[in-house]
Amino acid sequence: MIRLFVYALAAIVLALLAIVFLDLPADPGYLLIAFGDYTFETSLLALLLAAVVIYLIYRLLRMLLEWINPWQLVRASRRVGSLFNAGRRGKTEEGMLALFRGNWQSAYNLLMQGSREREANVVNYLAAAYAANKLNQPELWTNSLETAERRYPHARSTVGIVRAHLLQHGGQSDQALKAINNLRKSVLNDASLLGLLKQVYIDLEDWDELEKLLPTLERNKMLDEAELLRLRRHIFAQRLHAAGIGRDASLDREKSLATLRQMWKKAPADFHQSPALVSHYARLALHQGGGKEAAAAIEQALAAQWNSELIELYGSLPLGDDMRRLNLAEEWLEKHKEDAGLQLTLGRLCLRNELWGKAKEYLQASIAANPSAAAHGELSRLLENLGESNAAKTHLAQYRKLAAEPLPDLPQPKSTSASTD
Repeated sequence: MIRLFVYALAAIVLALLAIVFLDLPADPGYLLIAFGDYTFETSLLALLLAAVVIYLIYRLLRMLLEWINPWQLVRASRRVGSLFNAGRRGKTEEGMLALFRGNWQSAYNLLMQGSREREANVVNYLAAAYAANKLNQPELWTNSLETAERRYPHARSTVGIVRAHLLQHGGQSDQALKAINNLRKSVLNDASLLGLLKQVYIDLEDWDELEKLLPTLERNKMLDEAELLRLRRHIFAQRLHAAGIGRDASLDREKSLATLRQMWKKAPADFHQSPALVSHYARLALHQGGGKEAAAAIEQALAAQWNSELIELYGSLPLGDDMRRLNLAEEWLEKHKEDAGLQLTLGRLCLRNELWGKAKEYLQASIAANPSAAAHGELSRLLENLGESNAAKTHLAQYRKLAAEPLPDLPQPKSTSASTD
């Protein structure tokens, strides 16, 4: 305002100086403008003064507008509104808090109400869909995701991933796979999508596709070495199961056993040393009459790495009298004298070879090293058949106390009188 006053004063002073010192003529000039029936006439000095006045009025209005600034009023109004609402939580915020607390119904209702707020976005619908899924309301979460796609097309891929997750979570793995395949056309190597695809393949027992996916998972650093090995072993175990007793098993036991044998032969060397895989293969082979194949696999694994569970399984194999296996187990005993499972296996191998006294000694040694239901049970029925009823009852009571599984069918002495080796 002061600047405008200075400009006006300067203009007046300049005009006066011009009149005094320039000795303007009495007739300063004449201007006539005619337009149709209209005319405008003035002196040049009046025109000059009018121009100066108009310019000063323009500057005055501009300065007033800059000083008032309606946009500053709008911003100030918004700040006042923000301060007014600062202590009040919106529906969206309340809904998210309810979601984290696990109040699914409240979360869904609040999030959908909050979707009408000015600050609402696609997260409202995604979170509401999650809450509806927890409520087991497929129609609600489907509608939430469809609305999200329609209102926020830029987030379509994210909405699609959430839909696939909810389908898989609801047991609709087939539909989830279709949704994932559609997404993969536009979304490449998304970690969430690849992880979900892995789980869907497992749900669908599609081991071939899961195996094809492993290199992609590894390349995207979604699997460490331990997890990768676990998945490869899991896939192999499932294929063994399918060949042995699953959907791929042949009605011809010989063909099924040959298939199992071939698969095991081609398996990576480290698979042959995995106790879980060896045990799985041995049981499947045994189911198809392949006791010798089962024994050979266990012997190879034990030669590489000792495992008490495998040695107990070895003693349960129904291979009849076999002094070779008994001699081999006694060689193992030299290095594993305190292994109760090995003592139990030796006792069972002695029973198969009808070495009653020796079987009794090994079973007693197994119980002394680490009492087990199996060892008490074996010793109880052996003593009963040897005529030692009181001792048999004692071990039978311990067997019943510890029993976890029935005893295998093994030969027993026919006479009640004690026998020696």
